[in-house]
Amino acid sequence: MSASAAAPPMLARHVFRVALAARLLSLFGVMFLALVTTLMIVLAALAFTAYWPLGLFVMACAGFMGALTGYVWRDLNGKWGLRVALDKNAVALDLPSWRSLIHRPSAQHVTIPYSDIAAIDARFEAYGSLGMEMMQRAYVLHRKGGELIFLFEERALATPFASSMFAEIVAELVTRAGVGSRELGTVEGKGGLLNVWGTHAPDWGAPALPRPVRAQGHVWRCR
Repeated sequence: MSASAAAPPMLARHVFRVALAARLLSLFGVMFLALVTTLMIVLAALAFTAYWPLGLFVMACAGFMGALTGYVWRDLNGKWGLRVALDKNAVALDLPSWRSLIHRPSAQHVTIPYSDIAAIDARFEAYGSLGMEMMQRAYVLHRKGGELIFLFEERALATPFASSMFAEIVAELVTRAGVGSRELGTVEGKGGLLNVWGTHAPDWGAPALPRPVRAQGHVWRCR
């Protein structure tokens, strides 16, 4: 039997990154939206020479597409730079500042010994806008010194675009560190415009919704 086969699987180095296909899809989205925005700006300039109200309308559409391009660019940066390496005695976190599209965490590039981890918290977050509801699941790491590190979020739950990689990371991290994973229930944040602009997440210490929220099948009604 080889040495690698004899080593406990739990102690083997395990590196997580967002799947290449997902990163390339975000890259394509940025390139496509940037192209559309550029074309609309050109069309707006041409429209101004013929009929200025039409030019204003096209320019407004170009502004919207530009803002959407920026949103997808943030998502691309968050996916491309995120890396979690679970080693024998510590976890190495490379967490870009744009790993969340709603929270505003700072970038983290740090190695944390498992002995310094107190717990991992998880909660569901509900956001509503213009009759649309979005649910995500966020994770925070508590260090024994009191520091809280926002890890990442599973987005678009109950949709074909739902992610599940981060739940796998947390499950293995909890096992290796020998700590508890605390469920904090569900909180409701501000969805802003289309759950894209003007969103706001509740403080991590905010109380959960007072009534039960059905998690099985990912069906929630928070209002």
